[in-house]
Order: sequence, then structure tokens, then C-alpha cells
Amino acid sequence: MDFVQRFAVVTLGTLLMVFSVAFVSIPYSLSGHPGDVLASADTSYHLS
Repeated sequence: MDFVQRFAVVTLGTLLMVFSVAFVSIPYSLSGHPGDVLASADTSYHLS
């Protein structure tokens, strides 16, 4: 392979790894997907 092909393969492989890690780790750290509505958001307070 020449330099351009090898560079493209390494770049695409690296981006695939970064995107897949971000796709898993960001929802895990937020305890859900960013667009999801939290079920406990409506019941997190107590009226007394």
C-alpha cells in the first residue's frame, strides 16, 4: 500500500474506535442517552 491508502485506513480505523467509545461512554456517564427523558425527573421532589 502506498502512503495515502495506509493513512486513510489508519485514520478511518482511529475515528471508528473513537466514535464507538464515545457512543458507549457518554450515555453511560449520563445514565442514559442525552435525548432521553429521565423517569425520575417528575418524582424527584416531595410536596408536603
